[in-house]
Amino acid sequence: MNRIQLSSTDRRILSELARDGRLSNKDLAAKVDLPRSTCHGRVRALEEAGVIRGYHADIDPEAVGGAVEAMIFVSVHNAVRNRLPGVANRLRAIPGVQRVYLIGGNHDFVLHVACESVPALRDFMKLHLGSDPDLGRTETQIIFEQRAGLSAIPE
Repeated sequence: MNRIQLSSTDRRILSELARDGRLSNKDLAAKVDLPRSTCHGRVRALEEAGVIRGYHADIDPEAVGGAVEAMIFVSVHNAVRNRLPGVANRLRAIPGVQRVYLIGGNHDFVLHVACESVPALRDFMKLHLGSDPDLGRTETQIIFEQRAGLSAIPE
């Protein structure tokens, strides 16, 4: 990522896109009070610099069969520490994994997973995590409710 200095206008653009990534350039320009061509150029510059990493659909896991969601904290064995990126890629490829976070502290990863039921979550743990020789201890937290917040863009 190229480091760029973000202006207050860039931060307003980012805040609006964090709220609604489907805004048309016309609507975005109106919200941030810029001419359309200037707004388009700034968005392109933010994309090229890697500040805007992409756009995606926020899909409700329950609507597509993932009625039970959980955060699973995963530790790897010490001998695997030099291969964390490869382990992360393997974890991302497991069906049902929504997100993978590399973290510091007592664990190495947090997996956000969605399964159709609690028994399916148990099977997920056994099949994909319990049988992986690189993985050690896991800790699972069931998600009862999720409320997405808007990305805060620091001033």
